[in-house]
Amino acid sequence: MENKLPNEKLTIHEQKKSMRQIRWLIFWVIVSLNVVTLAIDAVFFFLPIPPPVPLNYLRMMITHILAVMIPLIIYFKVVGADSQKIRLNKINPSQIIIITILAAAGQFIMVAINIPGVLLEYAMFPNLPPPSVAPETGGAILLGILAIAIIPAILEEILFRGVLFGGMERQSTIFAAIFSTLIFALIHPNPFGLFGYIFLGFMTVMVMLRTNSLHAAILYHFINNLTAFVVFEILHARGMITDGNLVWIVICSIVIFIVSIFIFKLVTPNAPKNSQSKNAGQLLFRNIFSIPILLSIIISVVIQYFRFLV
Repeated sequence: MENKLPNEKLTIHEQKKSMRQIRWLIFWVIVSLNVVTLAIDAVFFFLPIPPPVPLNYLRMMITHILAVMIPLIIYFKVVGADSQKIRLNKINPSQIIIITILAAAGQFIMVAINIPGVLLEYAMFPNLPPPSVAPETGGAILLGILAIAIIPAILEEILFRGVLFGGMERQSTIFAAIFSTLIFALIHPNPFGLFGYIFLGFMTVMVMLRTNSLHAAILYHFINNLTAFVVFEILHARGMITDGNLVWIVICSIVIFIVSIFIFKLVTPNAPKNSQSKNAGQLLFRNIFSIPILLSIIISVVIQYFRFLV
């Protein structure tokens, strides 16, 4: 028994060190995100409103590269990558198909969830600038897919479901799921879409756990964002889908989503059991009220206040 105690203490020390590193990674991502966003806002202030479509997509790509990819690269250089923790496992064709359907339908559930936020946004800001015009060329569409669907799906899932969830899951699966989802919602600079981002974060955690693969989370995120791009940036912006059509699409999507959830459980019969749930509330409280996370929240709230209200 005495021989085990030093090893147990070492394991606890390593877990605490890993969690501290992850919390500071989150801090630097959020700081970078806000600084880059403000810098790009300052540049775009002198451009026409709305800015040219390809330039807007380029803005999104630059933000993700500077604010997410670079901190991740530095983190992996300092800490090292752990393929076991990040779940680099394959998913089978039946899982790919049902995750694709789930993600496409899930985008419209996000739309329904965000309706109160959208109404509040228009009530607070009745003179909002018009939405971006639809991309007109094939090159602009490809750039949009890259900026809106591919890059965010890969980088954000590596960060949140790979590094953050994977590193904190050793403490508690429930805690890691809630914490990673809340931080995922926090980094998106649109408080009026908060609940939609929480739903997206929850779904990507769920499909990753059921398939035991980060690839499933990346696929869900990619299809979800791609659906939003095609429906709203192209079809709706060109008048090919009206607001009335969207109501029926949302209703149908809810039915499809519910059915797909049951099918998804059937195609993931050997889903790993994650029973680590002890002290989830205590862990959540301790991490949210840690210095880097509190600073991250304060910085985000202050900067978003100036962006939206000043």
